[in-house]
Amino acid sequence: MKDNNFWQTEKGKATIKLGLWMVFIAILIVVVLVSERDSINLPVEDDSTPSETETENYEFVNYSDMLDKLLLGNYEYSYTITNETGKYIYTGWKNENKEIGFKEDSTGVIKYYIDDSGTYKVNMDRLEVIDYLYNGVDTSYLDLELLFGNLNEFLYSVTKNDDMRTITYDKSGYQVEVMTDTRDITNITISTDTTTYDLNFTKIGECDTIDFNV
Repeated sequence: MKDNNFWQTEKGKATIKLGLWMVFIAILIVVVLVSERDSINLPVEDDSTPSETETENYEFVNYSDMLDKLLLGNYEYSYTITNETGKYIYTGWKNENKEIGFKEDSTGVIKYYIDDSGTYKVNMDRLEVIDYLYNGVDTSYLDLELLFGNLNEFLYSVTKNDDMRTITYDKSGYQVEVMTDTRDITNITISTDTTTYDLNFTKIGECDTIDFNV
């Protein structure tokens, strides 16, 4: 009975506390060893890849340089013009003073060719002079030299979202929104009271010379 009361004595209680501390220390050592082992096997994070919480700083070409490049007139384009009379879609490519493309509206699709001598409908291997290519459309908004000449003295606001940039002009009578990536102007949207011009550009400065000989 004396031995059974040992754990009730001060010495017994001290022995119990010592044992519990040893168990605690042993568990702590095991946890530390496991953590060190796992850390050795962890993959090394690539510093070149930003985490989800980081924002990458993109370098944009100067806007005026982008505009100068576009105004040289070498690009592929897709224009969608919507107004009270309907929808008109022009897709093609331009190199300096020549264009070739397709127009689609409610009446159908035609292939067209434009150079200094005039505007033509392409019929197989024959050119037919036409004057209705832009019927229903105010072409002053498609003349980029004229458009940006009129905007030249107006202030604009700039917003950025990752690798895209938006330049907005709010001119009396219409609004112009220019979208760019880091290198080029990709889209110009012109909004008036009655018409929306959605002008998309690709391959700026990359289009081959257009030769159309009949």
